[in-house]
Amino acid sequence: MKRIVNLKGSGGNIWEVFEVLDGVRRTIFRDTVFGYLMDVPRLQRDELLFHKMFLHQIRPDPVLSSDGIKRLYFRVGNTKMVYRPEEFCLIIGFNFGEYPKIIGKKVSEKLVTSKKRCLLCERLFPDHTNSLVKIGDLKRLILNRTFLEVDDVDAVRVCLIYILCEGFSGKEINDRVPQDWFFFAENLDLWNSFAWGSYLWDFTYVDLEDTWNKINYYLSLPERR
Repeated sequence: MKRIVNLKGSGGNIWEVFEVLDGVRRTIFRDTVFGYLMDVPRLQRDELLFHKMFLHQIRPDPVLSSDGIKRLYFRVGNTKMVYRPEEFCLIIGFNFGEYPKIIGKKVSEKLVTSKKRCLLCERLFPDHTNSLVKIGDLKRLILNRTFLEVDDVDAVRVCLIYILCEGFSGKEINDRVPQDWFFFAENLDLWNSFAWGSYLWDFTYVDLEDTWNKINYYLSLPERR
């Protein structure tokens, strides 16, 4: 029997973005905090690698250590390995630091949108209200011929948002784009200085912890005993 493993946030689709960035746009993107990704070799067939990694995940008690830092634990053979923010930082290479915990969430959208208009969103998606732009809308814009007519800096901005949502956050095409990211992308200095490392670590930890819970639940089912 053939089995298929689906991985939401493999990041494989972000190379489609790089293929449509050339000339000035490529230079502008390379100068952003996500620019180093253009030099990262394209990953293929990473679904089984992640699946096998999760099968070695363990949950010591307590998960939250005395210093308040959440960590992920794995056991391979007799070796116990710890995955901490430090390792995540070395891999991803983004800034770590404090950031508003409501960022990217609906409660943040209510606070922001009540105060100002999102001009970037209005320029890129004039037929959408701010709250109705989806990941699929970003992708269709990037891969459409009309993308060539978009201002070069705005083109890079929409690519940054797409890579964040589809590549790093593992969002699907029908998921909404948090309005915060449009406001952030409007100011590339703000985008580049944001603590993406801390934000993505918190996001990734929750997702990976949830994966452990699902696997543990599956293994605890009566028919699995």
